[in-house]
Amino acid sequence: MAELTIMAGSALIGEVLTGPITISVSAGRISDIAPGRESREPDATTIDASDAVVVPGLIDIHTHGADGVQFIDGNPADLDRLSSFYAEHGVTGYLATIGGSRKHILAGIAAVRAHLRTTAPPGARCLGIHLEGPFISPEALGAFQPSSVAPADVGLLGDFVELAGGHLKLITVAPEIPGAAELLEAARRFGVRCSAGHSVATAEQTTAAVDAGLRSVTHMFNAMGPFHHRTPGIQGVALTDQRLVAEVIADGVHVHATAVQLLARAKGKDGVALVTDSIGATGLDDGDYFFEEQQVTLEDGAARLSDGTLAGSTLTMDAAVTNFARCADITWEDAVHCATAVPARLLGMADHTGAVAVGMDADLVAFTSDRRVAWTMVGGSVEFRN
Repeated sequence: MAELTIMAGSALIGEVLTGPITISVSAGRISDIAPGRESREPDATTIDASDAVVVPGLIDIHTHGADGVQFIDGNPADLDRLSSFYAEHGVTGYLATIGGSRKHILAGIAAVRAHLRTTAPPGARCLGIHLEGPFISPEALGAFQPSSVAPADVGLLGDFVELAGGHLKLITVAPEIPGAAELLEAARRFGVRCSAGHSVATAEQTTAAVDAGLRSVTHMFNAMGPFHHRTPGIQGVALTDQRLVAEVIADGVHVHATAVQLLARAKGKDGVALVTDSIGATGLDDGDYFFEEQQVTLEDGAARLSDGTLAGSTLTMDAAVTNFARCADITWEDAVHCATAVPARLLGMADHTGAVAVGMDADLVAFTSDRRVAWTMVGGSVEFRN
């Protein structure tokens, strides 16, 4: 892979937004970072980003699809287009999120495995699979159908792990369902991280799950039991237990701005992971579609079932960063942290991605002054240029 030199107007290094800086890339990794910009004409090995800020590539750990494509359709060829769509919005890595019927779960897993066997697929890099269910509560279905719920079953989890071929990275589990403790222990043995979601767990049940290794909460505030001052439930624990990272869908629809600000103040920037929970309707015009096994109406950016239930989102990660910064009243740079360093740490990948530092993968995004994606680089290869 050719060596590259990026001459940037600024970059987000750790928590600091620098001045002019030169970033060197070799063999797909960041090989050097030096203050100031080299004076040279742009060519095939030089990228002029003097009017942009370079940040780590965004990482979406919860997305079901976009651009008319969804993982559960089981078509590996479509995933190339989907990965390219993600790159257009600053995403360099994502977890393919799969749920629903057993048939669709198996189809989605097979499609992701086939995609990952492709030599140098285009666009954002698939980092693995997030299985949202089937071990969830029938009392907190969200947009899932009741038939998609299964009792906690260590054997079934083992089957999913085997079928995923080592690519199952995260699974959403309701801590209160019978057998959840055994499921969490099995997931730990399999090397699969667990997130609490689609749950009406009590505070005590949630804390027990955290003690057993649970480390995140799936789309905070959505599809979970309510907070009450005498029965704080899963939300109360998520807000106060610093061992937990809380996903949030900052699209202005799923969570009120006041709740977003509450979450940001309670958890700090190290305790929030921005996600999209996007479905195949993302990027499409308003209308009626069939996604995630059900009829979905897309209107004014919100995807809903016929009864008004939100059916995932049409959010993109670049918009999520801007929205979160505004709603939480934090800096854009801190919001970027919630879309890069936090998910990388949660997935155990912070040693090679999620930061602009020497030795890290050259997963980088350049944003213009008005926070539009100028280009997206994955492993040293520019996968999108505006």
